[in-house]
Amino acid sequence: MSIDYLVLGALTRDLAAHGGWRAGGSSWYAAQAVARWGGRAAIVSPLMSSHVVDLDSAIQLLRVPSPHTATFRNSYQGDERTQYISAVPVVLDWAAIPPVWRTAPLVHLAPLAHELVAIPPRSVFPQAFIGLTAQGWLRQWDATGRISPRRWNPTSFELTQLDALVVSEEDVGGDEMLVQTWADAGLIVALTRGSRGATVWHNRQRYDVPAVPTTVVDPTGAGDTWATAFFWQLQRGTAVEIAAAWACEEAARTIS
Repeated sequence: MSIDYLVLGALTRDLAAHGGWRAGGSSWYAAQAVARWGGRAAIVSPLMSSHVVDLDSAIQLLRVPSPHTATFRNSYQGDERTQYISAVPVVLDWAAIPPVWRTAPLVHLAPLAHELVAIPPRSVFPQAFIGLTAQGWLRQWDATGRISPRRWNPTSFELTQLDALVVSEEDVGGDEMLVQTWADAGLIVALTRGSRGATVWHNRQRYDVPAVPTTVVDPTGAGDTWATAFFWQLQRGTAVEIAAAWACEEAARTIS
């Protein structure tokens, strides 16, 4: 079965403060969003065999056997998040991806816990618009599992394998100049700013897009939804500022 959107990255167990857990991860929020928009999504994720995943019928899942499912605990103070990881999955191998899925028109690379180790060459997905949410390569964790920022230094060649890159202020520790250097490689780069919207760089132009006011019920997944909406519109030829504005609307819908 053909698909519209392929997302590669770990589905997660997000531990709740009151006990128990719920499904999460960039792949989860991306695929659910695509299904809401009437698209057909597929996920490739490392998962332990006992992990039960309840997905929309429009979403396909390839489970990569792993002794652990990526497990996180989040707490929020406004736009700021403190995050811990307590279980790390295995690394994904491009060879595990079915040939029919490699022809997807849109591929979203969504590393969370170093389960993707590099940007793939264009030859792996020759027909795709390729977007990256790089948060998994912009984090490290200590012996307690507490996550903190780390430096990610992609080469210019690696960046040319992408069409668009989305990171958050949290991911880069607020280093806007670093984000601009990635945009200089020629791809579309977006920096999300939580309740302050987002900034996009394209063809040496900068676009500041305001957030959509809303009542926040749970901010988890807002950035993932934003990136998915942004990639979804860009792949269809939408202008970057319009795509970013629509992404802000979808992110607001998710957190409310």
